[in-house]
Amino acid sequence: MRVLLAEDHKIVRQGTRMFLESIGVEVIGEATTGVEAVRFARKLQPDVVIMDIHMPELTGVEATRRIRHDNPDVRVLVLTAYDDPPYVHALLEAGADGYVLKTAEFSQLYRALQEVAVGRTAYDAGVLAKAAGHAHDTTALVEGLTSRELEILGFAARGLTNKEIGKALFISDRTVQGHLQNVYQKLGVGTRTEAVTAGLARGLITLMDGSPTP
Repeated sequence: MRVLLAEDHKIVRQGTRMFLESIGVEVIGEATTGVEAVRFARKLQPDVVIMDIHMPELTGVEATRRIRHDNPDVRVLVLTAYDDPPYVHALLEAGADGYVLKTAEFSQLYRALQEVAVGRTAYDAGVLAKAAGHAHDTTALVEGLTSRELEILGFAARGLTNKEIGKALFISDRTVQGHLQNVYQKLGVGTRTEAVTAGLARGLITLMDGSPTP
């Protein structure tokens, strides 16, 4: 089995690599950003990518979507500290094949890796149960966000900076930041990454192009 590790925390990455190599899994590369994960997956063609959610430059959600779009045969196993339902829903939509928490035993990670490598899914039962029990009121959220806020959230999902968004919309980057702060408050999140993930998971914007849903 050939595995690509996509994790920006060096200690976690090294620990995971040491475990995998100790049981005979070949780690063919390490990516420290979402952009690297997509590029390395395209170049190295691993059997499985072990993907973190919070990655610099490109979120694990978007990196997963791009990897699966480039080559559906490359499997993606998410390894994360987060079990929030918006992340789970977004990653399911992006095409992730498995979801394991970093609090799990190494043996659980290995079993999940074996499952996704042969084409099956391996989602933590507790994570799925939590996600299934979390009802999203998309209609209320759409009504709560203005059209401009949805537009800016869509640009943010595509990875544009505040300055780039402002230039595209002919407004100042300070105004963009103000709109984003409103989005954070309405979605109950604290960062751009969390806002994008929540927006994708709740259907406010699409994964394909990061634009607001019609």
